[in-house]
Amino acid sequence: MRDRNTGLWQGVDLAATGFMTIGDPAVSTRLPRPDNAVAEISIEVPVTNHGTAPASATVRAAFDDVAVEQRVTLPAGASQVVRFTPSSFPQLAVQKPKLWWPNGYGDPALHRLDLTVASDRVVSDRRSLDFGMRSVTYELSSLDTTGALRRVLVDTALAHDLGTPVIDERHPALRKVRGGWANSLMPGAETSPAVTALPDDPLSPQMVLRVNGVRIAARGGNWGMDDMMKRVGTDRLTPYFRLHREAGMNIIRNWMGQSTEEAFYALADRHGLMVLNDFWESTQDNDAEAQDVPLFVANARDVVRRYRTHPSIILWFGRNEGVPQPILQTALQDMVWQEDGTRLYKGNSRVINLGGSGPYEWHPPEDYFTGYPHGFAIEVGTASFPTLESWQRTVPVEDRWPISDTWVYHDWHQERGVSMASFVRAMDTEFGPARDLADFERKAQMLNYESHRAIFEGFNAGLWTTNSARMLWMTHPAWPSSDFQIYSSDYDTHAAFYGTKKGAEPVHIQMNQPGRQVVMVNTTRRPLTGVKATARVTDLTGATVATHAQTVDLPANATVALFPLALDAALAKGPVLVRLDASAADGSRVSENFYWQAANPADLRALSAMPQATLRADVAAASAAAGERSLRVTLSNPGTTPALQTKLTLFDGKGVQILPAYFSDNYVSLLPGETRDVTVAYPGDRGVATVRLRGWNSPATTIGGK
Repeated sequence: MRDRNTGLWQGVDLAATGFMTIGDPAVSTRLPRPDNAVAEISIEVPVTNHGTAPASATVRAAFDDVAVEQRVTLPAGASQVVRFTPSSFPQLAVQKPKLWWPNGYGDPALHRLDLTVASDRVVSDRRSLDFGMRSVTYELSSLDTTGALRRVLVDTALAHDLGTPVIDERHPALRKVRGGWANSLMPGAETSPAVTALPDDPLSPQMVLRVNGVRIAARGGNWGMDDMMKRVGTDRLTPYFRLHREAGMNIIRNWMGQSTEEAFYALADRHGLMVLNDFWESTQDNDAEAQDVPLFVANARDVVRRYRTHPSIILWFGRNEGVPQPILQTALQDMVWQEDGTRLYKGNSRVINLGGSGPYEWHPPEDYFTGYPHGFAIEVGTASFPTLESWQRTVPVEDRWPISDTWVYHDWHQERGVSMASFVRAMDTEFGPARDLADFERKAQMLNYESHRAIFEGFNAGLWTTNSARMLWMTHPAWPSSDFQIYSSDYDTHAAFYGTKKGAEPVHIQMNQPGRQVVMVNTTRRPLTGVKATARVTDLTGATVATHAQTVDLPANATVALFPLALDAALAKGPVLVRLDASAADGSRVSENFYWQAANPADLRALSAMPQATLRADVAAASAAAGERSLRVTLSNPGTTPALQTKLTLFDGKGVQILPAYFSDNYVSLLPGETRDVTVAYPGDRGVATVRLRGWNSPATTIGGK
């Protein structure tokens, strides 16, 4: 895009201060007790005397009911970092702290920090910012000074307090090992209190993230650029972050460091999204190296200083898919240690203690359970074609069908490795060639749903044995696109969004593929007891083929195998439908899931011959947050034919689609006699809404809203 890097694109503020000013502060947290009952907060405040004579000043830091201050004297033109630590200020050892947790693990609590510098009791400068009390530690495998591979837990915040780095990512320190690549421990780090020996782990040498001492099942995606025109105000960005949270994401990668505005990190903080933050070197061997290393490092230093107070940032990456050239790699590692030190720096966004990247083509669901990806997988991509409504807004009517160069312009990739041809082949095989755009979109959403759900269910199946993170390439589109996304740039959500949301449920029942083993995953911090899991298998007419039930206790942060589904005999007669349900001891629903299965992909064409199902839908107003309206839509299937993938879309009184709209579920499948409630929240200024329904085998209809 021409001129996208030209001119000012963030806000410019003019601030009036006295002669004493505050620079970019740093805030770090240590949790010294296993029960997290105490949070030790350290605050660093850079102060500069811009006057022409030495001067004394009082630096004050306050949050919640805690206030600390120090008196300092600075020569003219001098700067000093004023440090507040629990050893000097016991009130910084906060009792029963409200911690910041990633989405799905707890509340991402934030605290307001107010900083002032005053001379002669007159405030010269002030800063206010939000911070989170949280610790991040890293499980990984590193080489010691003898060349032996060790599984260790690294506490970079403690290493920072001790003043000695423990992890070395410089070129000579990187080695290929069994199962991947590893970095090295600094000389003497084996005996550092910041490095704890761990037992051998099947994940070695892959990284595992711990937040507040808890292993985090990292599920998320890549964010390539927030907007093609850099229209990145908070109001525009907020719905994207809310959609990530509602999809069950807890981690995003700021790919290539393309988002460098305060709102990006502030919204990640607020929504419990961990951020892997890149700097700006792209793929090794494909692009030019940085020619001005000091300038590159100065820019990187500015980013670290600006945003290091954000709890969402958990790791800095030097380069996308490669390692920066040795002079830059060493400079970045040293800079991050100097300016942050509480977070891990890794030079390479894949491979070194990470699970590589890809695939990017469409793959059958079972591949995400068996073939790849493994470990801490940074990029796992597949197609996600938009909704019919979004595509019609994007493409002129004359270019919508058949597939045209306009599609290619909007990322209908043709090159080897990310070809959409695999997507079309799968569609043709499973459902038959598309007759027109509406038929294409209908079939595409079936593929969107099953592939994105499988990506995260495959992750669940290998949790803590073969998998520690799985991140989509991508979750966020920077402009109207036909690929690599779970929602459109206009906030419209695809079936990929709801497949992702289903697979990323914190408490979830699923069927592993290809063996059809039913399992439950609980990636919360709370064990569950007496959960009843049931399976009902029907043919395409809705006739029951088999049922299973089991009551199980679910440990925290674990996957538990239940029972296999023996379907070969039934599948020999044609496709079947599988309904899974999980209920708590009090009978409330914990999770539900729905699959269409066939002995061979081509057998799924029988779904196209299913009779039309008639659904009953009722709409009522529901309680809503301030500034929003909310509807509850009750869908029921009173007939004898299963209804597959019923999509709900919201419109205002003028017939314009309401976006953003936040559905609790969508693309809903119902067996005969089943009922589901779906809630949807939307901006309150859009007035009374109507809901349009369409499905795989149900007629389009409109129901009124309130």
